[in-house]
Amino acid sequence: MARSQSDPKMTQSGSTEFAKTTTAGGAGDVYGGAASGAAACSSSDVLLNNFQLKKKSYRVLLHGQHLVWERMQRHSVKRPNETQKVPLPEQQLTVGAEGSSYGAHSHILHMDDIVSICAGNSKHESLQPPPSNRDQQQADGDTKPTAQFLTINYAERLSKSKTDCNRWQLRRITFYNADAYIVRQWQRQLQARVASSPTGGQRVQRLLVFINPFGGRKAGAQTYERFVRPLFQLAGIDATCITTQRANQIRDILLTHDLSCYEAVCCVGGDGTVAEVINGLVFRRMRELGLDEQRPAYIPRPTLPVAVIPAGSTDTIVYSMHGTADVRTAAIHVVLGQRRGLDVCSVSNNRTLLRFCASVLSYGYLGDVAAESEQYRWMGTRRYEYSGIKAFFNNRGYDAELQLLEEPTEPETPQSPASIYTEPPSVCYANCQRCSIASSLQEQRSTLFAAHADGSREELQPQQAEQQKKLAEQQAQLNDDATVAVNCESQLNEIETALYRSQLMRPTSLPLQPGGSYGSNMSLPSGLQWKTIRGNFFLICGANITCACARSPNGISRYSHLGDGCLDLILVRKTSFLNNVRFLLNTAGRAGDIRNLPFVEVYRTRKFIFRTFTAPATEENLSLAGSRQPIAQNGGNGVSSEYSSWNCDGEVVTDLDITMSSHCQLIDVFMRGPHSYSKPQKPGVSAPTTPVSSSDNIYCCCKD
Repeated sequence: MARSQSDPKMTQSGSTEFAKTTTAGGAGDVYGGAASGAAACSSSDVLLNNFQLKKKSYRVLLHGQHLVWERMQRHSVKRPNETQKVPLPEQQLTVGAEGSSYGAHSHILHMDDIVSICAGNSKHESLQPPPSNRDQQQADGDTKPTAQFLTINYAERLSKSKTDCNRWQLRRITFYNADAYIVRQWQRQLQARVASSPTGGQRVQRLLVFINPFGGRKAGAQTYERFVRPLFQLAGIDATCITTQRANQIRDILLTHDLSCYEAVCCVGGDGTVAEVINGLVFRRMRELGLDEQRPAYIPRPTLPVAVIPAGSTDTIVYSMHGTADVRTAAIHVVLGQRRGLDVCSVSNNRTLLRFCASVLSYGYLGDVAAESEQYRWMGTRRYEYSGIKAFFNNRGYDAELQLLEEPTEPETPQSPASIYTEPPSVCYANCQRCSIASSLQEQRSTLFAAHADGSREELQPQQAEQQKKLAEQQAQLNDDATVAVNCESQLNEIETALYRSQLMRPTSLPLQPGGSYGSNMSLPSGLQWKTIRGNFFLICGANITCACARSPNGISRYSHLGDGCLDLILVRKTSFLNNVRFLLNTAGRAGDIRNLPFVEVYRTRKFIFRTFTAPATEENLSLAGSRQPIAQNGGNGVSSEYSSWNCDGEVVTDLDITMSSHCQLIDVFMRGPHSYSKPQKPGVSAPTTPVSSSDNIYCCCKD
């Protein structure tokens, strides 16, 4: 609707009239001086007032989802020792119907970045955490307002930081106005617009928090009390905290307790704690749907999102999600509520589903490090360095055979988006194009499959429903991709067709077959093929994320994405000790790239199968009972020195036949994604261009 703004009249008392908006239905005054006028305001109204900030006059504007404030200029008059405050020139602060343009010195705050709004009779009172919604309604009522201070707590990313542009910090700003009605009007309007913002409806009020006091530096409880709890209280989040005392306690609670009163699950710990939460939520969803936990027909999506607060040794999951392992940054993302889908990989042997992996599944060098380090837990985080050096000098190689479902190497059509999956390689950032396309295709695919399943169930006769239940679960998962492909492709445009065809063989809709392979009656779509690789390997790594950390900013898999439905299979051949040093140096620096090393192979796949050459296929080689236990309880038990162990999110899996499958955005996590690192440029050197994967990223450091 078209609207026009009248010029506000400034007064000498420091207050102004609110701007009037004219719509197709008529004109109305946004603020008429009465408390009842607040309820009539909408997000399309434009509020304009004079406030004092640190005893200086500011012109404050609330327009749409933006809060703008700018200091008023001082103009000298003829009489000596007297100045007059006047508003900024109209052309520097304008509001249009389609877009907004503000002055060069304006401070702009988006509603998505606001943590809380609180008013008080004094500045100290306005800095206190806001009351609950019920108490706020009782306090407001029809009583006369008295608060003259308005404090806005908001989050800000340190985009200008030369060391870490991904860190966020909490800031506050306090406005003063002598008219208490204006202060209450602004408070209500800000709260309403925050709630109506795109991420406002995703903010949590009830949170279940698990604290691991033994992980990392054993400072999980102190980290939560010092950095996280005050922020949750400021945002009005009701958090229920549980301090774990044993391994797998989180998983047991998530499987057995009622979680209907909680809106999200938060964990304070390392990568192993995060993996335990994800495993508990996924297996809980399986039980709710009546699926077989050992051989599920498909992998369901949990209903509760996951929040992660870093308190471990490396915290690779948090670092990959946010670009930093800063505790305040992770807590701020939980408060702001914005979520993204995160890929999760299932790990199974030739008999059953073992567990789910959130970060990396590695065999060889990293598996030896994980198993060896458990003997030196008394060393703290130094145990990984000691065990890593010890395993590095041993330079052992392991014979293995791998089968992987290779992605198509060439696009099906000219300028097809399938090139996103091949070349050029792109790094996952906030507003990642690759992950966004995968998310949209996942939603369309889920909608079509749900409609197809509903139609199939309606056709079944009541007397045949029980007999055909098991058959429907198996056949639907094997044939749905083929039967629905034509209907789905007809609803997608040409830009998305190639991407959809490459996702037809998604493991989330396939049952586990004997030997970890697909059924013999299933034909692979065009462009997909199995590839077999044999050799002697120093390291075999299936990376679900970049696995970055403070010591390895790019991680072991620099070009892995958070939500594209693929994993990177990294194979490091057994070579000389000097080549192993080259490999570690390339993973440690920002400029390194392991793909340039001749003895390293990187494959992008959705599923791979691993087996050893000489391992006998007997039940004694399976470690189903121990695969879900912490390292300390089963590390290296009964495993010959001829074979290595699997390091799955910090836990040891001793099975010798392993299948790893990626499930696209299986779980929602609180994050916005990392931002590109912009190294300070020398004078006269142009800034780096925005990466291909974040061409629409307005938060990128390169654009600041």
